[in-house]
Amino acid sequence: METYILTLDTTTVRCSIGLAKGGHTWILRESDVPNGHAQNSTLFIQSVLQTAQISLQALTAVAVSKGPGSYTGLRIGASTAKGLCYALGKPLLAIDTLQALAWGARQQLLLPHPDAIYIGCLDARRLDAYIGIYDAQLQPLVEPYFATLTPEHAAELAARYQTEQLWLSGDAAPKWLEQGSPFLKDSGVHQPSARYLSALAQKAWNEQRLEDVAYFEPFYLKQPHITRPKPKF
Repeated sequence: METYILTLDTTTVRCSIGLAKGGHTWILRESDVPNGHAQNSTLFIQSVLQTAQISLQALTAVAVSKGPGSYTGLRIGASTAKGLCYALGKPLLAIDTLQALAWGARQQLLLPHPDAIYIGCLDARRLDAYIGIYDAQLQPLVEPYFATLTPEHAAELAARYQTEQLWLSGDAAPKWLEQGSPFLKDSGVHQPSARYLSALAQKAWNEQRLEDVAYFEPFYLKQPHITRPKPKF
């Protein structure tokens, strides 16, 4: 039986909504307009379903990019996905954003090196980033972590994994690449996208790795820095 999985990624400035059919991205709508997630996500969901000529009830599941990423973007994506699942009685799938970026990087390379290591890195301001590291089969080698991007850290990773094939993806990749490390390579994938969720969402569905809709929360990795206003007196 054919599967139809609605895929949502709002982890960065990009609002990306897709419809996956049988594990492959079928229809995609994206916008990089800042602060447009709340409005665009609803419009894009309507658009992909109208283009596909299927109803919400025809969906097999809803998949959301769970983070890390922008606090506000993650909240919008999670709320939208959970709302749909509640209303429709559909399963919720949560996909690691950094692993999805690694998947995108691997797909971008026509002849991936067998010793390639894929690093998803998302901007956390200044030279800080959220980092996930994956092998050639996209299996995680470490838990996602928060770090400062330096040439020394790149050299450490190259030595640890005994490779000079460190392929970067994500919006923090340009900052790291600018430092000129000989070990880092640009995959060309610099933004998360719902297109990178399709295969991973299908795998999660096949393995029945479903989220509890009532208790699901995004994966922030590092709690947002919220400052309190100073007293006037």
